[in-house]
Amino acid sequence: MLNERYEKYEDYIAHQSEKTNDPARQEVWLGKEWSLKLEGFENEFSKIKHNFNKDSKILCLGSRTGQEVQAFFNLGFPNATGIDIVPFPPLTVEGDIHDLKFPDESIDLVYTNIVDHSVDPQKMIQEIERVLTPTGAAFLQVQVGLNQDDYTEFEIRNPIHDVMPLFERSFCIHAGTINQDASPNFAGMNFEMLFQKNEVLERLYHRYGTFDTISVPENYLEIWNDINLDMQNKKLDEANVFDLERRTKILDRLSKRAYYLACLADSLEMTKIAEVGTAQGWQFYSFCQYASENGGKVYSCDPRDVRNEEYRQKFEEEKKVGFFTNATSREMANECNEIELFYIDGLHGKGTVIQDVLNLKKSQSTKRVPVWVFDDFDERFGCFEDIWSICRASGQFKVVKIGETASGKPSHQAIIIGRMETR
Repeated sequence: MLNERYEKYEDYIAHQSEKTNDPARQEVWLGKEWSLKLEGFENEFSKIKHNFNKDSKILCLGSRTGQEVQAFFNLGFPNATGIDIVPFPPLTVEGDIHDLKFPDESIDLVYTNIVDHSVDPQKMIQEIERVLTPTGAAFLQVQVGLNQDDYTEFEIRNPIHDVMPLFERSFCIHAGTINQDASPNFAGMNFEMLFQKNEVLERLYHRYGTFDTISVPENYLEIWNDINLDMQNKKLDEANVFDLERRTKILDRLSKRAYYLACLADSLEMTKIAEVGTAQGWQFYSFCQYASENGGKVYSCDPRDVRNEEYRQKFEEEKKVGFFTNATSREMANECNEIELFYIDGLHGKGTVIQDVLNLKKSQSTKRVPVWVFDDFDERFGCFEDIWSICRASGQFKVVKIGETASGKPSHQAIIIGRMETR
């Protein structure tokens, strides 16, 4: 996906090659900066080297003159390779970050600090995940809020929303500033993320596709159409979103949200679900549809009772897979136990998500590691920092980009695997 700077992909390659081919830069990289960067990369890679062994196959993307590769050699990893648009033998061979010439599942670790030089970061991350082994990892270091140069193609303002959702088959297992004071390291990077490929997300990816490509079955679309579509159209009108293309895109992506979480539950083989924030019941009854097909139960709560009557009768009265508490998560926690999947979409103020977790932690499954999904993981909400702190503490989370809300605001979710502390 080219940006407006280029008419064709070859123009992008030619532009990026200018930097790497610049004789003045090469002289600096191979001269006075060589030892400085070599030592710097050794220090950076020492933080993750315990996750790998001497036989691990390592790939460095955008390695220029090869200090990254040499650093891995020095740390005892002889199977490291670097690629760049312009080769620098023997450490860096010619390669394209958007079209890696490596077999599927052949690389144990990918390192890069040039995501911002990608003209199609989604394609770049897809290629990284493709070549990673089933338990392989990707270590990314990026610039956030720093001056960019003419070779920056992808400005990263917020790595949580700009980069993390690009990983479809991996959980983030570490993220944060490289230095405590958020200052840049020797290479000008100030934020890092470590992702690890995961079998559950692999199953979700191969069985259903990504959030972008997932196809919602008719029975789930009926629930969306009957419960939520009219309300979302009214919100679009109130937000003055009348452009048909944009409006259609917003509604299409929003209509996928409930089914995507049902697919997540299926990939995890989880059938006991608890939800906070029922409202009219679109997500609640979508979970109920899934539960009715898989012998499950769904518990939901809301201080208001505005449930859709047709689906209340279908899933609560007739099928008896849905159980509603006309109160908060505190009261619902007394009605459910051994919950495997939690979905939190209640109040969005600071501390409210934490309170829901505190209320529901006693309902967590004792037989399975539970999964927690938090809606509205966006900076405009007071709950954003609370969810982010839970993500980082969990050590295994994924960010999903839903798209725009009907009011034209960004929308993200956080998926966390892990048991909430019971102390």
